[in-house]
Amino acid sequence: MRIDLPTLYAVAAFATAVSGLMLLASWLQNRNATTLAWWGGGTLVQVTGGVLIALHGSVPDTAAIVGGNALWLAALGMMWCGARAFEGRRPRLGAALLGAIVWVALCQSEAFYGTPVLRIRVFATIGLVYALLIPWEYWRGRPPRPVSRWAVIALMLVQALLYLLRLPLAERLVYPVVSEDAGVLISLGVGALLLHGVCMAFLVITMVKERLELQLRHDALVDPLTGIANRRAFVEHGERLLTRAAGEGCSTALLMIDLDLFKRINDTLGHDAGDAVLRFFCTTTDGLLRPTDLFARTGGEEFACLLPGASILEAVQVADRIRVRFAAQSRRHGFKDGLTVSIGAATTLTSGRRLTALMGNADRALYAAKANGRNRVEWSPDEESALVALRRRSRIAAGPGDTADDRPDGATAHRTPAQAAERRTRGSAAPAS
Repeated sequence: MRIDLPTLYAVAAFATAVSGLMLLASWLQNRNATTLAWWGGGTLVQVTGGVLIALHGSVPDTAAIVGGNALWLAALGMMWCGARAFEGRRPRLGAALLGAIVWVALCQSEAFYGTPVLRIRVFATIGLVYALLIPWEYWRGRPPRPVSRWAVIALMLVQALLYLLRLPLAERLVYPVVSEDAGVLISLGVGALLLHGVCMAFLVITMVKERLELQLRHDALVDPLTGIANRRAFVEHGERLLTRAAGEGCSTALLMIDLDLFKRINDTLGHDAGDAVLRFFCTTTDGLLRPTDLFARTGGEEFACLLPGASILEAVQVADRIRVRFAAQSRRHGFKDGLTVSIGAATTLTSGRRLTALMGNADRALYAAKANGRNRVEWSPDEESALVALRRRSRIAAGPGDTADDRPDGATAHRTPAQAAERRTRGSAAPAS
């Protein structure tokens, strides 16, 4: 059976052109998604090249061989630019057109132009490079990563395989095709290109839509100033963490943190300075937390930190590290007297597994820290007996006469029983010097 190549290419070209127009129409509705413009424009350029190739024998050979294949390679380069644009990278038009330029330059050589098998292999090699570059861009994509990108990667790898198969089959694909089996291979290849054009347009639009939805969901759960979780994310994720901890039978601690005299910073240094302080506090605190801890901004200068699996003693130790480190680091960054925070701590052992109850107890401890002079850590009175017991165990483990210190440098401090009793009675961590 003899395959009518012009008819096959015409059918593929029509369907692919519709796909390209659909991509451009989607771009007109969302001008920020430049990937749609690159893919749409590339698809239409590919259609033009495919039409010239299909008209081989009806149009001058220069137009079909040089122009048609050059446009096809340029289209692949534009699609690569579309992949880069989607992942937030700068499109490189020069590199995108390099394959087409190399093709046109090689066609100026009589030795190359007069050797159809060599032309097919060179064209397939250049096409293979672009067909691999496109999925590579999506593979190393930026977050949030849409799930639909895997379908695009798979589809582009199939296209890369088709280019790869042209290398050993080049002798059987020389125009005009006379063998029946080669005609079948070409018809299968054109059918695959037709499926690729339609599916790729649908998947690119789907990726853009999915990325937008993921970004909106991300923005709804992240504080735009500091980059950490906001109150909504804290409540949603916090409830799940408490449920998981309850299933594992372990306690969870909560720290409620407030920057002391923050309004004074805004009033004297300006809101830009206040924003810088908030970001600086988040950076400092985040370095002291575990990956499993949940840190969020719950208000203007108010923060919350959920510590899964932590006891009240561990929570107080973490809180004091945050307090001391923030004061010390702020002095190094030009704040003469240092910036301070007040922290309230509570655990699920006394507050129960409801996040609202846990936040209420930690909030009351925070208010006590503010009322007792700021720059200190307070805990719920219900936690006192558990804290005393845990500290007693810590002293026994540390050895006679020594107690485990709460300071971030990990040093031990020698305290008399009277000093230890006074510290427990005060229910607070000593202010930083």
